Amino acid sequence: MFDAGNRRDVLQLLSGLAAAWPGWSGAQAEGGALRLIAPPAHDRFGRYVWTLLQRAAEEVGPGLRFQAVPTPRMTQRRVELEVASPSGSVDLMWGMSSAQRRQELRRINVRLDQGLIGWRVLVVRAGDLARWPADLSAAALRARRAGQGLHWPDVAILRDNGYRVETAADTPTLYEMLQRGHIDHFPRSAMEVTDELATLAPRGVAIAPDLVLRYDAGNYLFLGDHHPEAAQALESALLRLQARGELTKRFTAAFEPQLRELHLASRRVIELRNTLD
Repeated sequence: MFDAGNRRDVLQLLSGLAAAWPGWSGAQAEGGALRLIAPPAHDRFGRYVWTLLQRAAEEVGPGLRFQAVPTPRMTQRRVELEVASPSGSVDLMWGMSSAQRRQELRRINVRLDQGLIGWRVLVVRAGDLARWPADLSAAALRARRAGQGLHWPDVAILRDNGYRVETAADTPTLYEMLQRGHIDHFPRSAMEVTDELATLAPRGVAIAPDLVLRYDAGNYLFLGDHHPEAAQALESALLRLQARGELTKRFTAAFEPQLRELHLASRRVIELRNTLD
């Protein structure tokens, strides 16, 4: 485990980040660069967003730059507060939309994920797969305990649809809760689940093969209100890339292999409403 008080661990962390993230050289922003949290190795979508930001910077020119920085593990709410503050440790985040985020932050009105964040397969204990048939009743599903992250917008969406939801600070903890029987299923987006099962999840969990939840949702970029010019430049650049079809092409290239593994078209789709996006 990383120990922030151990000098060798700190030096190893800095060395690793410098190699993995050429735009990073410390926690302070360089020359007006917008800082974002460096995605972990298992976060395919985070790495994808980083490449989109670099492409947007190319589109705008030298007036828009980004810097990936290391931070302590934070809840999404803490990240929101950091982005909202002019003295915060990061300037930009991405995530699902909510009324609170739109009120406190400036949303860049371009969906980054083609809406696939709202396609949720159910990660369950492998020994319980027989309890998750395609004809599982809606009432039975709502009665089982779902796990989601503290402050994730999904918590409100699921509860608004009558689901029982238990929360925890982060994704690894939720997988541990699932393994130990503290929750019954962990709805994960189609974009992230295969990488998580390969690198992050404990043994003994699997994807229920016949079911998928779906609600209308998207991942967006958010900046603090104190960056109006950068927000406008970034939004304009992404809208141009979207109009040329580049965003769709890049997303398909990055995620089509993972989506193919999940066979979403053959699953029973359980539609949920989302009043937050």
